[in-house]
Amino acid sequence: MEEYYLMWLSRIEGIGIKRIRMLLDYFHSAEGVWNAKREQLAALRGIPEKTLNAILCAKDEKKLNHWIEELEEKGIRFYSFLHPLYPNLLKQIYSPPIGIYIKGSLPDDDIDKISLVGARRCSRYGAGVTYQMAKDLAKANIVVVSGMAKGIDTMAHKGILDGGGQTIAVLGSGVDVCYPAENKELMERIIKNGCIISEYPPGTEPAPHYFPNRNRIIAGLSKVVVVVEAGKKSGTLITADIALESGREVFVVPGNITSALSEGTNNLIKQGCPIVTETNDILFELGITYNEYEKQTIAKQVAASLTPEEKEIFDEIFDKEPVLPETICRKLHKNIQEVQYILSLLEIAGFIRKIPQAGYIREG
Repeated sequence: MEEYYLMWLSRIEGIGIKRIRMLLDYFHSAEGVWNAKREQLAALRGIPEKTLNAILCAKDEKKLNHWIEELEEKGIRFYSFLHPLYPNLLKQIYSPPIGIYIKGSLPDDDIDKISLVGARRCSRYGAGVTYQMAKDLAKANIVVVSGMAKGIDTMAHKGILDGGGQTIAVLGSGVDVCYPAENKELMERIIKNGCIISEYPPGTEPAPHYFPNRNRIIAGLSKVVVVVEAGKKSGTLITADIALESGREVFVVPGNITSALSEGTNNLIKQGCPIVTETNDILFELGITYNEYEKQTIAKQVAASLTPEEKEIFDEIFDKEPVLPETICRKLHKNIQEVQYILSLLEIAGFIRKIPQAGYIREG
């Protein structure tokens, strides 16, 4: 129930994250704030009369129950910063959301996430680069994060989805509000292959002042932010600034120096942000090469096609160091005839290769 009290606290109008944290520190829980009387709230310094009245007026059990029912009816979950599934990277930014609303399935925290962001009115060059980069990242099992806006954001989501990957869209509205409206089909695809996230309650319509807050979540979810196209005063630069302040790497796709769409990105390059010209540049930053990702994918496909007995022996064979059948026998406590038979099957299938006088290694 503490999760719902935290949701209630985050929905009180006129109370910011800083004051919510003060209240939680003082009363030890959101339920403690709910149960607090006027004189107890008034004893806390830094809470003005207006905010105090807002808290007391918001204590409406009927309304809270309605909000809970609404989440269930719409298939939306609320994760507070105390919830075990609240993204760990997001906790590390300045002023992380008290809670996030989620529609779909939040990708595992241990899967690397990259933000691809840029201009709404992008060029064909920017759209094509974004789409291909996102599609490549799907092959590397990277989750792409963006804002589902027109232009670069839309191409980022489409690229990762067409590549068979997962994506997260962070909205400046409720997760049940599609903005822009023409992205309804895309939104449904995202929900099936990732999730929609917002710190704003269901039914919240988009508003200009919500988008900078949205951008800090995009930056907060990601290890790396890639800016594809951005004008001199683009909101995308807010995402880049927050990422840099949070110790994240910001990569930039270089643009045409005569294009207004490249002023913001080229300025980031002047400030020292590294240039990205291929997907491998991003993967290298994560400490792994694209070829290694391909090997992992192939290994998973091979493992899925083997019987348990074959997989047990295949797992004992490595890429570069040959392994003798006798070594496998001793390790797995199996007889040589059984091991030799399975090794022959794996070799015929093309999964392993025999090196004379040395043993077996994995093929490829």
